[in-house]
Amino acid sequence: MEKLKKFRRDLHQIPEVGLEEFKTQEYLISALTKMGYSPRKIYNTGLYVYQDYGSNETIMFRSDIDALPINESNDIAFKSIHSGFMHACGHDGHMAMLLGFADFLKDQTNLKRNVLLVFQPAEEGPGGAYEIVKTGLLEQYNVQEVYGIHLFPNYPEGTIVAKSGPMMASITMLDVTIRGMSSHVAMPNEGIDALYYGALFYAEITYKLSESIKDKDYILKFGKMQSGTVRNIVSNLTTFEGTIRTFSNEIKERIIDIITDIKFKYEQLYGVIIEIKINDLYPAVINDETLFDRFKKLVEPNYPFKILDEPLMISEDFSFYQQAVKGVFYFLGTNNPDLGYTY
Repeated sequence: MEKLKKFRRDLHQIPEVGLEEFKTQEYLISALTKMGYSPRKIYNTGLYVYQDYGSNETIMFRSDIDALPINESNDIAFKSIHSGFMHACGHDGHMAMLLGFADFLKDQTNLKRNVLLVFQPAEEGPGGAYEIVKTGLLEQYNVQEVYGIHLFPNYPEGTIVAKSGPMMASITMLDVTIRGMSSHVAMPNEGIDALYYGALFYAEITYKLSESIKDKDYILKFGKMQSGTVRNIVSNLTTFEGTIRTFSNEIKERIIDIITDIKFKYEQLYGVIIEIKINDLYPAVINDETLFDRFKKLVEPNYPFKILDEPLMISEDFSFYQQAVKGVFYFLGTNNPDLGYTY
């Protein structure tokens, strides 16, 4: 445990954002080399180690390695030394655990399957898992199963939390631009009010979705809206920036179809021009049911285990691995109010 604590605290001090994890990569290479491994670099700042136990099949374990652009306010001895950056999402802990697992594996000689350990950059963006899958690494080592873990402060310390099937949502970026025509507010009939029709557009989307999609396992939310220039000029431009989160492509496509239908309706009725841009980021995390049942059977006798009541609307690029091979993603609770571990 002291080794893991040192790994975690060392890494906590050198947080780096996606594809800039150069010091982190150096640290990981040094630690793994001291264990006797020959780590290999992948996708810029990532790396992996492979243990061949003579099997035709391989199990993969993944840790993300990037941090967030957040200024750390903790008063601790191992505080971030990179101003403006912090391991605020637990990836320092994920790396420490995978290093600890590597330290355990180095002494194992008789496992039934080969093991691939992947230290992945850019989970927070732009999605390093997708790029690693693209390299062909999983095919190269005939990976048949993949496992990922995430520290989670919403559950008691030491509790394993997961569920079979959909566990975390997909995320799709949605940008809407509504173009009208300016005029003085004293002569509104000479313009086309992009602000007014933008507000109607948003309200109608919300209403139509609630009426048309009874399955509530989705979110469509716009977090940013901009319109107009000054108070006495009819706005000629309104923009929305938001996200769609779902657990199935079918629901996502239905949402997009409804938005598109309303777009054409508004263009024909009101003379506005509406542009919709859609950018799919991460697919849904969907745990393989057979693997999950086996995972639960192995873990439950030894650790507190909780089946997640319902899937979460947060996202994870681990889902790209699950599109390539069967996999299980799970949480490890960290909540301990007595020690102040609540974040």
